[in-house]
Order: sequence, then C-alpha cells, then structure tokens
Amino acid sequence: MTWERGFHCCLGVAIATAAMHSAALGQEPTSIEAGRSAFLKGDYPASLAAARNATTADEKYPEFAALEIRTLLETGKYEEAAERANDLGRRATFDPELALEAARALRATGAEDEAAEMMERSARFQPDRPTKDNSRATVAFAELLLEHRVDAKMVLERLLEPAKKADPEGRAPYLALGRLALANHDRQLAAEYFREGLKRFPNDPDFNFGLEQSGLELPAANREPGIERYLDLALKANPKHTAALLHKATALTGRKAFKEAQDTFQQVLAINPDHPEAWAGLAAIALVQDDEKTAEDAIEHARKFYKENPHVPEIIGVTLAGQYRFEEGIKHLEEARQLDSLSPSILFELGSNQLRFGKLEEGWENVAQAHELDPYNVAAFNLMTLRDKLRDYPVREKDGVRLRMSPEDMAVLGTRALDLAARAKTTLADKYGITLSEPVMVEMLPRQEDFAIRTFGLPGGESFLGVCFGPLITMTSPRGRLGRANWEAVLWHEMAHTITLDASRHRIPRWLSEGISVFEEREVHAGWGQGMNSTYRERFLKGEVPPITRLDESFAGEDIMLGYYHASLVVEFLVREHGIGAMRSILTDLSTGKPVSEAIAKHTKPIEELEKAFLDYAKKIASAYGPDLDWSPLSDEEYVAYRDDPAAWVTANPKRYAAIMMRVSALTEEREWKASKELLEKVIAAEPANREAFNPYWSLALACRGLDDEAGERAALVKLLSIDSNVSDAAARLLELVGTLSAAERAAHGDQMLQTNPFQEKAYRTLAAAAKESGDSRRTRGALESLLALGPRDAGRLHYDLATLLQKSDPKESRRQLLKALEENPRFQAALELLNTFPPAPTQ
Repeated sequence: MTWERGFHCCLGVAIATAAMHSAALGQEPTSIEAGRSAFLKGDYPASLAAARNATTADEKYPEFAALEIRTLLETGKYEEAAERANDLGRRATFDPELALEAARALRATGAEDEAAEMMERSARFQPDRPTKDNSRATVAFAELLLEHRVDAKMVLERLLEPAKKADPEGRAPYLALGRLALANHDRQLAAEYFREGLKRFPNDPDFNFGLEQSGLELPAANREPGIERYLDLALKANPKHTAALLHKATALTGRKAFKEAQDTFQQVLAINPDHPEAWAGLAAIALVQDDEKTAEDAIEHARKFYKENPHVPEIIGVTLAGQYRFEEGIKHLEEARQLDSLSPSILFELGSNQLRFGKLEEGWENVAQAHELDPYNVAAFNLMTLRDKLRDYPVREKDGVRLRMSPEDMAVLGTRALDLAARAKTTLADKYGITLSEPVMVEMLPRQEDFAIRTFGLPGGESFLGVCFGPLITMTSPRGRLGRANWEAVLWHEMAHTITLDASRHRIPRWLSEGISVFEEREVHAGWGQGMNSTYRERFLKGEVPPITRLDESFAGEDIMLGYYHASLVVEFLVREHGIGAMRSILTDLSTGKPVSEAIAKHTKPIEELEKAFLDYAKKIASAYGPDLDWSPLSDEEYVAYRDDPAAWVTANPKRYAAIMMRVSALTEEREWKASKELLEKVIAAEPANREAFNPYWSLALACRGLDDEAGERAALVKLLSIDSNVSDAAARLLELVGTLSAAERAAHGDQMLQTNPFQEKAYRTLAAAAKESGDSRRTRGALESLLALGPRDAGRLHYDLATLLQKSDPKESRRQLLKALEENPRFQAALELLNTFPPAPTQ
C-alpha cells in the first residue's frame, strides 16, 4: 500500500484498539513539562534526565521516550538514539510522536529502510479525531506523513487545521502550521502562524526562529543592544538552538563572512560534535577557499553515521552556487539527486542553478520535476509559468551573444541591444585576454516581476537592475523601468561580470568584480559609472573606509553604494599604476585558488604599501572635488540664521553648498532666473563635475530656459548628462531643442534618449531624420523599423518612407512596406504610384 493510499484509508477510520494513548489523556504531569521546557531552553542534560525518570508503567511513557530520543539526537548521540529506537521496537509505532522521533533516529544512522518501515506501520494508526487533549499526537501524526511526502494540502486541511481549532491554546499546531507554510515557500502565511504562536508563548525560541525564517524584521520597539533580529531573540532564549545557529552560519557564509560562519558552525559542533549539516557547511566554506584537504575531512565527518545522506552534498552544492561557483555546485547537487531522486528541494536547487549557468534544457526539466513532486513550491511554480511565456520569446545571436526578449521589445530595440552586448563582450574579452567557451545568454524580461522570478525564483528584487551568473545575464527590459536607469550602462556592467567571472573561474571576490564592472562603465562614458560626491569625499578624507582586504564588507550593509565606487576606484588605481596586464594576472591567479590579497600583492606591491598608496590616491581625488566649497550641512543654529535672511546669509557664506542650493531652490520657485543663474555659475565653477543629488546643472538649465537662453540651457543639459547619463528628463528636454543643430548633434541627442527610454517615438524620428540627412541608410532603416514597432499614428507614411529608402537596395522588402502603407491608407497616392513602378508579383 502506498503512503497516499494508506493515508486515505487511515484518515477516515480511527483504529482505537491499536492506538496507544490516543484518547484524551488529561493534564500532563509536571515532569514531562519540565523536560520539554529544559529542552526548549537548551538545557539538554536536564531534558535527558527528566525523560529518563519515567517508568514503563507511566501513562506518559511514550512521550518521555520521544523526548529522550529527541534529546539524544540534538546532542549527537545518534547510535544511542537508534539503539533506543530499536529497543522500543514495534511499541513505538503506536504513538505518533514516539514513532516520528524513533524513525528520525534510525535515519540519522543510515537505517533508511527500518525508518520507512516504522513510519509505514505507524501511519496505519491515526489518532482519534483532534481534541484539545490529543492535538500534540495529531500534529506528530501529520508530521510523520509529511516526512514521507503525503500531499501537504490534505495534511493541512484534515489534520493540522482541525488540531489548531480543537486546541487553540496548544503550541504544537501553530508550530507545525508555520513550518509547513515555510516548506511550501509561503513566508507570509508562515509568519501569521508564528506570530499567533508567539502571542500565546512569549519568548519561545522556535516561534522567534520561525519569524526569522519568514523574513520578518524585528520591530524597533523590541530591539536592544545585541538584539536586532528575531534570530537574536531565539538564541537569547536558547543559546544552543542548533537550527538557529545553522541558519546564522549559513547567512554569514552567503555574505562571505567565512571566519564568523566557521565560528558559528563550531558552536553547533560544541553541542553536537557530529552534526552533518554543520560539517557540510564547513566543507562548503573550505571548497570556496579551495582547501580540498579540509573539505574532504569535513565531508568524512558529515557522513560518519549516514554515508548516503543526501543533505550533505545538497548543502555543499547550494553554498557553492550561492558563491557563484555554479559548475562545482551543480556537481554536488547532481550527487545529492542520485542519493534522493525524489527530493523536491534538491531537484529545484539543481534545476534553478542549471538555469543560471546556461544549462537550460536540463534546468527546466529538473524544475518541472520539482514542481510535479511539490506543487506548493511557489518558486518552482513561478518558474514553470515563466517558462511557458519564454517559449514565445524570440532569440537572436551575434558574435557569441544570444539575446532573448519579448517579441514587442525585440522589434523595437533588439538590434540595438544585441549590437551593444556583442560589442561589450568582444571589447572586454579582448581587454582581459580571455576567450569564452560558450555563448553568453542575455535575457531582458519585460516586467520587473518576470526578471525577479527568472533570477531569484520569487517576485521582488526591485533594487536590482541586472544580475550576471556568468554565461547568463538577466535584466529588466527598459519597458519595466522606463526612464529610471541607463539600461545600456547596466548591460555593459553585467557583461564585464561575465568576463571577470570566466577569467577567474568564478573565484573573484565580489568587491573586485563589482569594482571592475563600474570601472569599465566609466571607461565607456564618464556618466555611466559612479563618481566622487560630497558624501564619498568626506569618508575618504577622514579615512572612514574599509581597507582593500575587507572591501567585501561594504556590500553587506548600508555602505553598498560607497562600496561600488570605492571598489571601482581601487581597480582604477591598480590599472592606472600597474597596467591592465597586472589585472589580467591577478584574475589568472584567482582562477587557481590564490587568495585575492596574495594575487594583488604578487603583481603590484605588498598589500600594506598598496593600501597606503591607494588611500593617498583616493584622498587626492576626494580633495580635488569642490576643494573651495564647504559641503557640510547646516547646523540647527545656522539654519535658523539662514531663514532670517537667506540672501544675506549666502552672501556672507559663499562656500556653503547646502545654503546656496536652498537659496537656488527658493529663487527657482520665485522665478528669479537671473539671480539663480548667477549663484549656480559660481557653484559650478567651484566643481564642474558636480555629482550631487540636487544637481546645479539641472537648476541652471531651468534658469536658462526662464531667460530664453536656449544655448545655455542645452549646454547645461549636455554637461549634466555627461556626468550622469541616467537623467532621462534631461535627455527628453534636449530632444525638444534640436531644431537648429547639425545632423550629428541631433543623432547624439536621440541616442542619449534611447539609453534610458528606448520606447520614445521622438528619439527615433530624430535619429531617422538625422541619418537620412547624413546619407546613412542603415541607421535610417533601423530608426524607422523601431519607430514602426511602436505603432505610431502615421504608420502608413513611415512604411512609405521605408519603402522609398529600400527601393533599390532591397526591392522585395520595399514592395512589402508599400503594401503595408496601403493597408493603412488604400488611397495613399504616392504609395500607389511607387508600387506601379515594381514588376507584378509572381503568381502561384
């Protein structure tokens, strides 16, 4: 009988004669409460002592035995726990909680068949209908079924929800419901159950840990020194909560805080010296650090009691993939699949990482199988839904780059995007001296949600513009972030990641990879990459930045934007001082597993000397940024004085940038354009490359516009875009000022607009007219085709213009365009006349 059939049979029929202690049992003795309380606090000796105080004549003996086995497992006494389970024998099957713990003990020692047999026997003896007195047994029975992958929805509806309803003050139902929601990737629902449980059981470590796993932030009112997260509350209540410690260590590993992660794993091993997950985590860190010997020893420890434990290679594979070591991560995940071919989590992790590494066919197959086995996995469901959509998306290829876009986007900007991606790939591969072994796939998805699902499996990720996994780059189409960012700069940035990941065999630290990408943005266009500003200036001049060897720390907190710029400045310094050849050699050394500090020192200078030389370099750049301006904000007293007489205060303090810009803002509102312009010209002269958020060039453009100074307005906008190419409004305004410019200038303004908004008709009209005037038929055709893909009102006239352009070079396409023009307007005389000049179309 299968588990599912057995469950259906048992669900409706209570076999009271075989059920041991399944009826209402009354109030639990204090001793079992004390034992469970000790376990919850991490006092495992007390928990074990309380469990062993019971006698076989005790009515609660099965619950004491379950607590004993659970404590033995928690402290790593696997063989003793398994021996205890074997001693209990068939008696254990009559109590769901005891059967569950006994089966886990057998499994921990690799006795899979015996564990399965015990669970199968126990599944035949469902407890009575849930009541307040037997809700714990009902929950244990539900968990027992879930261990063997009985349909989660059925378990939820027929066991767990009824148990909660029957015993609304019980702890077990809330905990089981929350954990089931987490297992099904519904963090919001999980949080609701855990919150409800925490109200009834304040300071309970399991409920606090559940809220941490659900992704909730601890309210500010609950924070205190050392308590910033629900995880901290869980560990405060139980410092030996191994699941919470493992969660903490895993998160630290993901942030590359390897020393702290190793220390946390050691805390787990102090509780359970043979914990397989802790050893697997240590093995993964060792592999990330290319320490094969340490990794082998850790894996051997992890498999001490259970040689074919699939969780060991699963943990290692997931960790390696999280560090962008996809090839190795996939190898370990494939090993995990061989050990457990029906694990939805293993199949999903394997498939999703294969998709990230460009192994599309295998990846989709494994995600589909994971979805079939676990239809409640939201991430798998999302990916399968997206796959059906992606099947209709065209793919174009050029020079080792494959581009996938929606049909609508491909028609408008496909050629432009593919040309840019191919140019970036060729330029950067040549610069860093590598040859990619396979094409790079660029997927530009039309909606932010699609991008997030393709990239992370779940919606969200609004702060991400693009992500590179090596041979795969995912981005949100400009359609999904219209006017908010320069998509061309993002694409170039991500392609640089592809190159550096390949050159280093995915062993490059994040700071160096991000630093090279931002540096390479600036190499193309100063307005693409980040630059100095007053905030960064102060940090560098005060020396309030981490050393190069700890730059990765900047990417784990609030300093992330400074981290990007700081890292790019380090790369700029290395390349300027030691040449691109040194950077190539550093990447080559990284590919062999050499630590980054050693690789840098080998090809530049000792790291201590390098740190000092770089800081001098950075301080020189920082000092040169508005050296005659006072960038500090106004104090409260200064602000009061400023408000009394703004004009006089600015006159008396002509270097205070914050006051000057406040004054400019007021003058702009009052339309005092001349006075505003005079102030702005002075502040711009003090720092021509101003990168402040409230930028004087935009205000200067407004002032010039108010003074009917078109040339001045245009100059201010051009300068602003040369500093920050993301200002879509500036690019749009320039298109309104192209009337008297040359064809080349008009084309430049059209191109600038398309970097942030490639769906603007006016930009394509400007480009088409400029290209036609210059005699560039290729660019004229491209602009007209993109414009037509936008569905303009004058499509008939544009089809005719394109037909005229192609009349000699492509007669077949010219005729097709004429027919399209006549579809729009059958009486289009010029189109009819031109069509008559073509020979009749051949008949079938």
